[in-house]
Amino acid sequence: MEYLFPVFTGLSLSAMTGFRAFMPPLILGVLYRFFPDMVKINESFAFLAGDPVLIALGVAAAAEFLADKFPVIDNILDWLELPAKIAFSAILTFALIPGGSHWFYLLVAMVFAQTATLSVHAGKTGLRAASTVGTGGIANPLIGILEDIITFIGTIMAIVLPWLAIILLAYLVIRCIRYITGSSGGNDGKIAETTPSFIWFDISQFLSRWFFRIYNGMKIYNYELVPVNEQFVTVANHASIWDGFIMASAVRVPLFIMVKKEAFENPFKGFYLRKVLCFPVDRSKVDAHAIKTAMKLVNDGQRLGLFPEGTRNREGKVGKFKAGAIKFALKKKLPIVPAYIANSHLLTPPGTFFPRPAKMSVHLLEPIDTKAELEAGKDEEQILEMLYQRICDKGSEVMGYDVRDYASLKADAEPANDETGR
Repeated sequence: MEYLFPVFTGLSLSAMTGFRAFMPPLILGVLYRFFPDMVKINESFAFLAGDPVLIALGVAAAAEFLADKFPVIDNILDWLELPAKIAFSAILTFALIPGGSHWFYLLVAMVFAQTATLSVHAGKTGLRAASTVGTGGIANPLIGILEDIITFIGTIMAIVLPWLAIILLAYLVIRCIRYITGSSGGNDGKIAETTPSFIWFDISQFLSRWFFRIYNGMKIYNYELVPVNEQFVTVANHASIWDGFIMASAVRVPLFIMVKKEAFENPFKGFYLRKVLCFPVDRSKVDAHAIKTAMKLVNDGQRLGLFPEGTRNREGKVGKFKAGAIKFALKKKLPIVPAYIANSHLLTPPGTFFPRPAKMSVHLLEPIDTKAELEAGKDEEQILEMLYQRICDKGSEVMGYDVRDYASLKADAEPANDETGR
């Protein structure tokens, strides 16, 4: 127990520094200064109770308390304070371990304590960023006060009741993880009003392209067919949640992607997707808002990326294209660039989170001149069928087998079984 309790106390204090850099060492120094029987500190760190250190920590803690209550400044502070938090995390853990300790405790201070600090700091930073976006910063001061209370009580408990502190810390970490990975709030409030950013798209597109090239050996064929200096719409098969990023990295120009609404539910993911030019569509109904958004983008001269199957085909087949999928392109008589994405269904099969290193490729096809096709007397259904056939033909050529999903084609062709037509 001589070492176990100090280790638990050090880990708990390190976690508290993830919230506030200067409050935990200040409280530890004050308690050691005025209640030396309550706290046992390694003599090498007795300076924490000295007047100059306590005054400096008091001033820094007061400045941190005030600055943290101002939106935007609090986010900047999170980044600037990280080195101080890491340093104090190690100092506090070392200070509580008896002198002449085994190398194992050095490992605890430098690894486990740092992990506790960084984990809490990352969760705090993410929560604060979400609050800044979701509430315009209005909730930030309240969150800051809550963090002050948690840090103060947590620091006292870590020193007086380390066992209880560890239990509460574990509970707090679990709750933070559940919130960060939760599925609510991404389609509401300020997050739903997040404006797209071409800078975010450029960075995302660049990173995606090189990630897929290195990790998946992705090859892009016939890139020269992309009308870079002209507005267009892309149409591709859909077999993976990564297809939007794949198409964006293939065409290398700003491409607005229509994505299912469910993908935006997590607030962090919803914020990011909107920033990289994605917008939600409710597939359970005729989504007037998504249609309006798409038409506005087209009228503003933007390019759209569409997956007309309406859902992923996890077997890598190409399902029936939905009616109305290319209405945006036809209304403005924009060229349509067909594309076949090979093997993206192997990236994230059921039960996987991180994409697998499956080899894949993107095959861009000759653009369809919708203006010429319409003038030749073809209607929307015929042009959509032309797109389907071209993409399936290329897919069959690449894969070496017929990629058409005949089950979806048959289901679409079958008449309704009852009088209601459902």
